[in-house]
Amino acid sequence: MSTETALLERWVWLNVSLVIALLAGAFRWLLERPHLRRQLHTSPSLMPYRPVWEMPWIIHPLRLLYAVGIPAIALLWRGVLTPSGLGLKPFFWAADQTLSSLSGSWHSWVRDLGWTCAFAGGFWVLIVLADRTAKRLAPPRVTRHSLSAALREAVYHQAHWAFYREPFVLLFGVGLGAWLGLLPVAAEALLNPARWTDLQSPTRGRDLLIRVGLAILSAMLFIQTQNIWLMALADSTLVWILGHQHETQ
Repeated sequence: MSTETALLERWVWLNVSLVIALLAGAFRWLLERPHLRRQLHTSPSLMPYRPVWEMPWIIHPLRLLYAVGIPAIALLWRGVLTPSGLGLKPFFWAADQTLSSLSGSWHSWVRDLGWTCAFAGGFWVLIVLADRTAKRLAPPRVTRHSLSAALREAVYHQAHWAFYREPFVLLFGVGLGAWLGLLPVAAEALLNPARWTDLQSPTRGRDLLIRVGLAILSAMLFIQTQNIWLMALADSTLVWILGHQHETQ
């Protein structure tokens, strides 16, 4: 496959992914809208409506298939993505990573880990300060921590963001490309009615804003490390420690 063909196909895959996400979000919103409207006029003690496609054993495999499956097909089957553009840095124990000058060397990983800890630590401090301020202004909330959910969300989002970022990195370089790679991510979120609904809830709004911050953190870490493994580690660790909040009854 020629370079021009591979570059063109990259954008085809990106647009297909974006269209699927927008159609799925619109379809979900249209189906849930009547039930959500009915809940506004019923007793709050009733169990909230939960459609069958929101069951964990259905929605999570579909999300992972979408977020990981599409990049995997484009990379492994079509060969139109580059491992370096995705941030798939070689592990330092690989046989061909013996020289300290190689990108996957031990020295490179130690440096990347330092940047990851510094950026993740700063992000954690900001969220903790924001939570303390919100605690004084909002009703009490319960914070729940789930390592499995944090790992799942990290894999989903980091793979998805890396896929959107790769064509921009190839065209514009690591620095500018990482920031431009947030454009399709922002478009996907802004055009999804569910994200606007999330902002109307203090707890879901907090989780959404944390995820927005993690997208920015991911771009910053990619610029410094090009190491998606450590980016996923930072994502899952932060989400696990910060947890998901729920209003107390």
